[in-house]
Amino acid sequence: MQSKDCYTPVKTDTPGAPPSERVMDAHRSIRFDGLVQLIDEVQRRRSIEDVVKVVATRWKHCASVNNWRLLCVYGQHCALITAQGNQTKVQELRLEALSPFDAEQWQRRIPRHLGPKELAAEQDKLPPELALPQAQALSVLPIQQGSNTIGLLNVLGLDQAFDALDRKFIHLVAGAMCTRILAILTEQTLRADLLSAERELMQQRQATILSRLVNGVAHELNTPLGVQISACGALSDLLSNPAELAELAPDLQETVQLIEQQAHKSARIVKRLKQISAAALSSPRQSTPVLEELGYIAESFGDSLEIRLSGPQDLCLELDPSGLHTVISELLDNVLAHARSSAAPPKVHIALEQQGKQCFIHVQDQGPGMDAQQALRLFEPFYSSKQSLGHIGIGGYIAKNVAQEALGAQLSLHTDAQGTRVSLEFNTV
Repeated sequence: MQSKDCYTPVKTDTPGAPPSERVMDAHRSIRFDGLVQLIDEVQRRRSIEDVVKVVATRWKHCASVNNWRLLCVYGQHCALITAQGNQTKVQELRLEALSPFDAEQWQRRIPRHLGPKELAAEQDKLPPELALPQAQALSVLPIQQGSNTIGLLNVLGLDQAFDALDRKFIHLVAGAMCTRILAILTEQTLRADLLSAERELMQQRQATILSRLVNGVAHELNTPLGVQISACGALSDLLSNPAELAELAPDLQETVQLIEQQAHKSARIVKRLKQISAAALSSPRQSTPVLEELGYIAESFGDSLEIRLSGPQDLCLELDPSGLHTVISELLDNVLAHARSSAAPPKVHIALEQQGKQCFIHVQDQGPGMDAQQALRLFEPFYSSKQSLGHIGIGGYIAKNVAQEALGAQLSLHTDAQGTRVSLEFNTV
């Protein structure tokens, strides 16, 4: 016999007679069912606004509640909910920013039940939603979680005072509401802290990479520049004695060649560094037949590599072709530098593969592979196991940077005694 308001008079068999115990039991059962359903609804809500809205609209199914004020406290933060019928308002604020009324209530944290006379005496202290002249009762109910008080409810009775069962039902709903709100607030706080930690970690990572780049650039350019400065000094000494220039011609020519060689090395380093910005300057994406594009890249290496291609001919991806050229070329350059084990050109297998919504380009060589330390640092800037041979170790970093920023893809590495495989993974969704 649930109705719009559970507190409408219960019909009896005899007009004017009090409800029978059977009728009262049925009425309590209906109210209890409404209570269980409401608490279940509260626990399934994902935002504070939804929690408050469902309580404000459905509280009447288990308790005669219209105007109420709920304070939820978590640490030094608060969520303050005020409601007048179905009209609700949610505020998040610091504990020290509470109004005098809420601060006093929170400091006391004791249950109180005020009748019409007590309410009339405190009208000037009550907030607007509780200061109604026709109100019959006000109950102040602290909400406990274990030994901690997590909330405080002020609920106004407009028609009659709350009995023990009313207060029990109201307290249960308020407890479920307060617990759910605190869970949502905790989740929001943890998510915000996680995002903040991720941003801080990213900033630290970027600072580390920038520092490594600066140190690497300084180190790599310092050597050729130092040689050029020394050679220019020697050249200046030679030119200061014109009478001996004819005799010193071979030394003079060797010095000039050394300066030219080191100047070209400096220019190559600067050119490689400029490629790092390729992702930011990438071309618009376009539908690209991937296997055909890989064929063009393979042809550009001529006879220096023995490249075999495999994969579906008709597979097209929306990508930046110049970015794909940069990534694959850097990986093949790395094969040329590190995978040669004989006078014959290194063998490379470039395989195009599609698995559901993912597409892979595997670049597999037959070199000696890498140890764990080398594999871990392959994509770091200025790391190379052959720096003594003039390699500055920036190709892996360029490939990973362009793959992520220009192609929206991920690079992964697998290495063993049979060689090294670098996979470029695209999400085709």
